[in-house]
Amino acid sequence: MPRVKGRPPGTVPIELALVGFGHVGRRFARLLDERRDALARDHGLAPRIVGIATGRHGAAFDPRGLDVARALALVESGGRLDALHDRRSGPPPRTGLGLIAQHARHRRPAVARVVVETTTLDVRRGRPAIDHVRAGLRSGAHVITANKGPAALAYRPLRALAESAGRAFLFEGAVMDGIPIFNLVRHTLPAVRVVGFRGVINATTNHILTAMEAGQPYDEALAAMQAAGIAEADPSLDVDGWDAAAKTATSSRRRSRACGSSESRRPTRRSTWTAGTARQRRRRSPMS
Repeated sequence: MPRVKGRPPGTVPIELALVGFGHVGRRFARLLDERRDALARDHGLAPRIVGIATGRHGAAFDPRGLDVARALALVESGGRLDALHDRRSGPPPRTGLGLIAQHARHRRPAVARVVVETTTLDVRRGRPAIDHVRAGLRSGAHVITANKGPAALAYRPLRALAESAGRAFLFEGAVMDGIPIFNLVRHTLPAVRVVGFRGVINATTNHILTAMEAGQPYDEALAAMQAAGIAEADPSLDVDGWDAAAKTATSSRRRSRACGSSESRRPTRRSTWTAGTARQRRRRSPMS
């Protein structure tokens, strides 16, 4: 996965700045490389990652494109990304906001810029993800986020900012990962009024329920999700219902936009799931 020095003829260049480089961000970088030929052949796109900012491993920016294989190796071995930074571009950015600003200063004509935001969810304030999205849109970049906070807590102002800037604010991956539920409503159900939805919308909780039905202890089931990188960095966001609440709020915001209705300001109700609660429910289950 070396630095991309050129692009196939007839393709559209896209520069990506990744804010957050955890499980989701790293898998995205690998997927981008795996699908590079198909993106050029089938869609005429030539994306390259020019910047990465992390909370614990530093940050780097290079307008020529970063060596993503080295970036992955550095982060996964506990190293820092500063070694990959192009010093001719100025000092390494210290934060995600710094990376977005540096990317904007080195904008090139006729090259689309995209901020990909995958930082950890702050379910109470939505920051710094909301700040990253706002800064990206104001800098003239399109913004894609897998973080539920911006859509759940600041959808209307961010949508308005994106529309005024003529840029995209996308968050399809925030709920159900790659399953296109928002695009489903927007593009295939234009005459349908969505009045509600139900289901287990948190993968960690879904796994815990299934594992406990099979006799596995709660703690072991949760540990398996943490080891797989599926549980949130703070697993209480999963088992205490915060992740599901944020997904519900996000889905409600997007549904109201698709259906032309006003957004409800009623808070999402949730119930806390703890190991003790899990044991009680297991004892009451007819399968136990």
